[in-house]
Amino acid sequence: MSLTLDLTGIVNEAIDQKLEAFDIEGQIKELLGDVAKNASKVIEVRLHGKEEGTKIVHYHMQFETLLTLMSIQSVNVLLTGGAGLSKTTAITQAAEALGLEFNSISFSNQSTKTDLLGYMDANGIYRMSAFVDAFKNGKVFLADEMDACSSNVLVLLNSAISNGFLETPEGETITAHENFRFAGTANTNLRGAGAGFTARNKLDAATIDRFVVLEWELDEELEAALTGNDAWLKIVRKCRKVASENFEDVTITPRSSYDGAKLLKAGLDVDRVIEMTIIKAMGEDERDTLLRGITEKMKADAIKAAGGKVTPKEPTPEPEPEIEVIKPDDVQTFAQSKQDSFDW
Repeated sequence: MSLTLDLTGIVNEAIDQKLEAFDIEGQIKELLGDVAKNASKVIEVRLHGKEEGTKIVHYHMQFETLLTLMSIQSVNVLLTGGAGLSKTTAITQAAEALGLEFNSISFSNQSTKTDLLGYMDANGIYRMSAFVDAFKNGKVFLADEMDACSSNVLVLLNSAISNGFLETPEGETITAHENFRFAGTANTNLRGAGAGFTARNKLDAATIDRFVVLEWELDEELEAALTGNDAWLKIVRKCRKVASENFEDVTITPRSSYDGAKLLKAGLDVDRVIEMTIIKAMGEDERDTLLRGITEKMKADAIKAAGGKVTPKEPTPEPEPEIEVIKPDDVQTFAQSKQDSFDW
């Protein structure tokens, strides 16, 4: 009589007991919880035009806040602030960091309902807009210059971005993709035309209520890094300070820094660069006030920093004094007049 032992069941039972002791399921849940908790933190973001794997070297000081907001589903972000503050660039970088495709529209007073929702063409075919595409397929949608658009058009966004669904012109109801993100930019405080931005509209309160509003500030460190010419930047900031203290409607943005540095590097004359990137269409009084504190040494330093050579200007010759030529007849007349004055 032989005894056969089936060890398979015993071994499996022992393995199950060991796995239960390790609590593999619990460890996985804890790991996933840590990942979710840190989902808004970007480990690596890439810069356009650079080789694969290169981190973004320059980003705005508020970029991490923007990225956190855009990582949260159903949170619609609106960046407000003056021109040239890299609002649009920051949103495109955030889309890239989140690994999402990017659609956009630049609004104006001529923007219409069809720009947002698309339209039916003459053949009865629905032409999808960039907004509906992003909404349906899970992309980042940038509504640039929102305060330049009619508030009546923007009201169409309200239901879509807050309730998560919209109806297309062909009658289809679309639910927002879980990866859909909406971000807008504006140059004013959304309550009408402001200093330097006269073609801006007051947004409807219901539209404003749909957004988390983040005031985008001037990042001077980013401006310096992107300009790459500290001497030129000194000129721009000097003019910016004078403008802010003396003129209500004059705004000198970081674009003056970026564009001016490029033009100087290309070899353009520094005085022309100042006129083209800082002065632009200002009046004579404003121009004279801004340039009063810009010295020849500051200009020369900007040229050198751009890699150019400074050509010494020849001193302007002083005008020779005018010499009045007195004719002999004039001397005789003058002497006679003196003599006559004493013949009394």
